[in-house]
Amino acid sequence: MFLAALGIVFAAVFIYQLFLKSDPPRARRAAPAGVTTQEKAASGTTQTPAAPRIRQLGNAAQVEAARQQLLSDMTPLNLRQISSGGGSSALPGARGNIFAYFVEPPPPPPLPPPPPPIQLVSLQPQSAVAGVPRAFTLAVSGNKIPADGQILFDGIPRVTKRVSDTQLTTEVAPGDYSYPRNINIGVKSKSNPAENSNLIPFVVQAAPEPGFIYKGRLGTLNQPLYNYGLFELTGSREITRAKVGDTITGVWRVDAISADSVDLTHTQYEIKRRLPLIDRPR
Repeated sequence: MFLAALGIVFAAVFIYQLFLKSDPPRARRAAPAGVTTQEKAASGTTQTPAAPRIRQLGNAAQVEAARQQLLSDMTPLNLRQISSGGGSSALPGARGNIFAYFVEPPPPPPLPPPPPPIQLVSLQPQSAVAGVPRAFTLAVSGNKIPADGQILFDGIPRVTKRVSDTQLTTEVAPGDYSYPRNINIGVKSKSNPAENSNLIPFVVQAAPEPGFIYKGRLGTLNQPLYNYGLFELTGSREITRAKVGDTITGVWRVDAISADSVDLTHTQYEIKRRLPLIDRPR
């Protein structure tokens, strides 16, 4: 019985191996390099690639990926949006456009005018004191003075004397400088008005004034030449006295003394002044 059973088992295995068991599938070989897709399809070796696996990125990786995408974007910028209007117009708005704003450069400085044909150098004298009752000769020196050159006294032509090729003179009367001011002196050709000179100022200084006041008179009325005047110095308020012919502060000579006023003359400039009586309390 054992041998019969064993024989049945062997028979079953033999039948299974011979008739029922199929051959195992053989692995497909990869197509050699250079084989096209059509050749793979013809040979039956074409394989469908598996779908790539999508990996979820972290927050930092997503930020870096977005930054790299922005950096790789080479699309031209739309500069029309920079205007203050906020629309599509490229015209400057109320505050201007940094790409359209233009500052005009300052104009170049004007060129200096050409020098006048006649060049004045100096005056002699250069100044005078207003109120001096004396005339004087004003000498004007310069270069390129024409033969018919004429002195202009504050723009007014004056009688001119030609001393040399470089000097002209004119007489100045006391009325020409009776008050303090600056007088422009120039030279001009009589025959050619365009031939003129630069201007040099002649300074008229203010006349000196007494530095004291008349306080009173000492003496009898019938002997005025022997009377004395009392004077108070303005700076020190010192009281001094002087008779006719004396000088006060070294420059003012007493010419006459009366009960109401004193007549004075400046010994250097011959300027005359009358001082009224001022009897003010101390």
